[in-house]
Amino acid sequence: MLLLTDEHVQALTQMPDLVSAIREGYRTQARGGAQLPDRINLESTPGFFRMMPGVSDGAGLMGFKVFNQVSEGGVQYLIGLFDERTGELLAQLDGAYLTAARTGATTGVAAGFLAPQTGVEIGVIGSGLEAETNLEGVCAALDVKRVRVYSPNPQRRTAFVDRMAARLDVDVVAVSDPAEAAAAPVVVVATNTGVGTGRVALEGKWLMPGTTVLSIGSTMPSLREIDTDVVGRAALVVSDAPDQARTESGDLIAADEEGVLDGKLVALADLAGGNVPDLDAGAITVFKSVGTALQDLVAAKVVYDRAVQHGIGTSVDLLRTKKPAGA
Repeated sequence: MLLLTDEHVQALTQMPDLVSAIREGYRTQARGGAQLPDRINLESTPGFFRMMPGVSDGAGLMGFKVFNQVSEGGVQYLIGLFDERTGELLAQLDGAYLTAARTGATTGVAAGFLAPQTGVEIGVIGSGLEAETNLEGVCAALDVKRVRVYSPNPQRRTAFVDRMAARLDVDVVAVSDPAEAAAAPVVVVATNTGVGTGRVALEGKWLMPGTTVLSIGSTMPSLREIDTDVVGRAALVVSDAPDQARTESGDLIAADEEGVLDGKLVALADLAGGNVPDLDAGAITVFKSVGTALQDLVAAKVVYDRAVQHGIGTSVDLLRTKKPAGA
């Protein structure tokens, strides 16, 4: 069994490989090759303890991610990766960076199905790690020519622009108004507006016809990121886990309460399986991500394979004792 730290994971992660692997993972799910129960959400003294198990016999993987809030206020993540065919524990990985990276890769997969493919201009609202990885994922999936970035903190906004311009080799510019970022044909929303504040980062009135909105925040009922007008104006809302998103995402809960979500919500796996709705050119589409174990396991396997190839990580002789079956 291989132990991989967050530093190992960051050094081994290549976004184009993650996008390709997760796209194939969703095709496997569309063929019925994945078992993905709802996320288990438990309360703890510091905040929460959550578990996301999954089995993908189509990909030969099974495992879990657990994550919890610690007393200092941060969140820690652990991914356990097993070979589904042999039952062998292949690796345990620190999932902090990988969670952000696989979210970005999944956003890239969704963008590939929903957004224009070439000469694309992107608007980004946010300047943290999730904004970085989601922009990287979109750039790995689309031919991006220009990026507009808004963040309410001018220093963070400028620093983000400098980092991403150097990393992506595209034209990245800062804007001082979120509506200017939202006027782009593809809008990435990756923010932290604060638990229970009710604040949103994107308003539907800012969107142009034909916009693709890629929204990855609001993964709890008390978190918001986009207003209900975004969903109200959309012809299609895609989620990586539609049933879970409908009960866990504050954005979709609010849209449901206003009656603007019915008949619009479809699964990303359906698009991966070839069931892409025929929409008018001016239709607004929304991708709302809440995260699944399939993303974690597929991304972990990509990183694990590269670690084995390059001899990175710490090998541990664990689980040596096997209890006889039926005993």
